[in-house]
This record gives sequence, C-alpha cells and structure tokens, in this order.
Amino acid sequence: MAVLKLHLQVVLLSVLLSGCAFERTIRYQLEAPEASVILHATGYAVVASQPGEHYEDKLLLAMAASRQQAYRRLAEQLYGQKLHASSGTEQSVLTEDNVKSQVQGVIKGAELVEESLQGKLYVTRLRLDTANLLTMPVAEIKPASSRTKWWF
Repeated sequence: MAVLKLHLQVVLLSVLLSGCAFERTIRYQLEAPEASVILHATGYAVVASQPGEHYEDKLLLAMAASRQQAYRRLAEQLYGQKLHASSGTEQSVLTEDNVKSQVQGVIKGAELVEESLQGKLYVTRLRLDTANLLTMPVAEIKPASSRTKWWF
C-alpha cells in the first residue's frame, strides 16, 4: 500500500511539473529594404458592355470594374495567385481542361495615378510603393473574449 502511494505521488508530481512549461517570446524588427519596389497596375473595363439603360449608368459601372481589376492586379503582384487546375482524358485524348485562379489579400496605401476614358475603355492606373508598407499603421488584433488563463 505504501508503494502504491509512493507511485501515485510520483505520477501526480510529474503531471504537475509538466504543466509548468517554459514559454519564450521572440520579437523581430522589420527593416526597410535598401531599394523599395514600386508596383504598377492597370485595370480596364469596356463601357458599352456594362448593364444599364443610360450611358452614365454604364460609365459608373465601368469605373468600378476598372478600379477593381487594378486592385486585383496589385494583389496578384503582392501575394501571388492560387491556381486550381484539372484535366480529364479518355482513351488518351484530352476531353476536359479546367483552370481556376484566386487572389486574396489586403491592399493599403495604393495611389490613384490616372482614371480616364480612352475610346470605349475606362482605364484606372494605380501605384504602390512597397516601402510604405512597413510604416503603415497595423490594425491591432484583440481577442474575441476576455478569458484569462487559469494559471495566472
């Protein structure tokens, strides 16, 4: 019985001591590159192909589509594209070929260089200096709840 109590105490002590793990925080310092990269992106939209009865409605939608395409192209340069590709064959003959692309990211600090109507196209040109990305304010991430750890 005494041996069992001793084993139980050793197991209990080892479980309690294993909970006191060492946590270490490493902080990194961001340094600006010696030469900043300036990204340029252009978005296009055909005014006549936009839905709407009046020319002004079509022009407003073309402006929005052009701006959205320019921002997408900036995001492609910053974050890259995610591609999903699949092909199907039947008796060694290609029967199906699908490629889907996706871009996801946040663009902050882009400058509008030009917005203009060029013939039947609405054109938007953006510029992003990557040196500004390091000095931009970062949104503070707060926890969803105010729970605290029980060991503090």
